[in-house]
Amino acid sequence: MFATDRHHDTQSDNASDPDSGLFRRRDVQTEQSPIDLRPPDRYRPYASLSHPCDPENPRLFHMFWTGPFTDKPYLAILSFLFTQNTGLHLKQWSEGAGCRSQFWMWINPGPAASVPNPNAERDMFAQLRSNPWAAPFLHERFRGILEFKIWNTTEQMDGVPELRDEWRSKDLFNSGGNVINVGRKSGAEETETSSDLTKRTGSKSASTYDRLSVILSDLARFILCHRFGGIYLDADTVFLRDWEELWGWRGAFAYRWSRLPRYNTAVLKLNKNSALGKFLFRTALKNNLDFHPMTMSVYLREAHLEGLLLMLSDALFDSAWLNTEGYQLSRPPQPYFNR
Repeated sequence: MFATDRHHDTQSDNASDPDSGLFRRRDVQTEQSPIDLRPPDRYRPYASLSHPCDPENPRLFHMFWTGPFTDKPYLAILSFLFTQNTGLHLKQWSEGAGCRSQFWMWINPGPAASVPNPNAERDMFAQLRSNPWAAPFLHERFRGILEFKIWNTTEQMDGVPELRDEWRSKDLFNSGGNVINVGRKSGAEETETSSDLTKRTGSKSASTYDRLSVILSDLARFILCHRFGGIYLDADTVFLRDWEELWGWRGAFAYRWSRLPRYNTAVLKLNKNSALGKFLFRTALKNNLDFHPMTMSVYLREAHLEGLLLMLSDALFDSAWLNTEGYQLSRPPQPYFNR
């Protein structure tokens, strides 16, 4: 069930064994107890639903932000309001008008590794009200469409059954091999690098790049989609059109990392409490909580589970990416897809 490397050790050839044909590494611990999986989703035609919104597949966008609210998340939210089916143009929204998309902006208000403040949520809204970029979105007209939610790392990780009992033993943040030990001490003092990183909120320059918050966001996107369903988007996203067609896909998806056959989780859709999510969390836990998209590609490839996460073309979300890397310079800005 867990990711392996090229140093294969043992292989099961028992035809009745669901792991038959998979190699197991000697130093990998297997699950000692069966994992509880919910029944598979049953397809229900739209006409059979009692409500335009399917509760099992919410039209919900997540975004994660650390530090003061700036023009970057402002532009992301504004583009969402202009392009998605929110019904803001109607004097009054009725249930028969369709299914509204929602946007949940998750704010990590303090340093990425700080102890949660009991008054953090009240303080967060006070800061949002005083922030010129955020204040307009607190207007009553956006209720039920746009919500600001506070991110609490401890509460979120405890909310994932696959992590709840074991994540504290790791005592680190990890993504793509970039490991940051939190609270590690050298003698009587914390190391200067660890102290500097864990007290930082956001980045003011390239020299103060907030790697810890970036690593935390790699973890946050999987937690949010697994717990609540919906789609995660990086904070530098700008919506260009309605996502109506993409909500019709009932499975999970991410998109391709430019020309490489790897996943880019800047856009990620997972079904709530899915078997795929359980596999990724349990595997990442055995790999020191590494949630980097490149590493996720390895997990799925080596377990032969890539079919569970659809890899969409990079051009569907970022048509200029290959151009900026010097590839396919003659490709049109809106490529033609024949399938």
